[in-house]
Amino acid sequence: MAGRIPPTREEHPLPAIIMHGVHLTSLILLVFTGFYINSPFFGGAMGYMITIHQIAMWTFVLTTVTRLYWAFFGAGSAPPGGRVKGPDYKWFSPLRRTGESKPRETIKYYLFLRDTYPSVYKFNPLQKYTYLLWAFILIPLSFLTGLALWAPTRGLFAPMTNVLGGLAAMRTYHYLIMWAFIITVGVHIYLTMAEVLREWRMMFAWREPKAPESRASSQG
Repeated sequence: MAGRIPPTREEHPLPAIIMHGVHLTSLILLVFTGFYINSPFFGGAMGYMITIHQIAMWTFVLTTVTRLYWAFFGAGSAPPGGRVKGPDYKWFSPLRRTGESKPRETIKYYLFLRDTYPSVYKFNPLQKYTYLLWAFILIPLSFLTGLALWAPTRGLFAPMTNVLGGLAAMRTYHYLIMWAFIITVGVHIYLTMAEVLREWRMMFAWREPKAPESRASSQG
């Protein structure tokens, strides 16, 4: 941990930080209101909860689309500790780069079967696969099943709903997808706290931590 390169603002540009925050906020609202809609735990708020759920859903989806667009056509981001930006999408590619450890080495590390953190290229393989899972599977499926349950669009998706087992089955799918979000976010938070806690300052305040050698030189 001590040998990790401190993150820079170029590594995590402000647009990415803002979209990360919007994603997190909208997901928290989706989960909270989703639990309430499924099983109200206090009275008199169903209408408000449904409205908040819909606003959070559209915000979540539109932010995802914006993030994907920015990854390809935005100003880009720098490698770990770097200042020179490059295309952002390349950091998420699951293709292994020269010098980067194989995915199984990352898994071994998190299973306590390896002592040293494996060599990665900004994001480790588990992060890359999780981001791709979210962007191209979980979020689209959550959006589609949500539209199939939403009264204004329920009729449009009725053929799909019938094929997949009806409204009750669709609610179950939507609910399970929500748990997939909760589990992956929980794992992400745990691993971040365990390995790169100092990046929280960057992600939530956009402030660069000082390098250990900088602190040492200032004390001298």
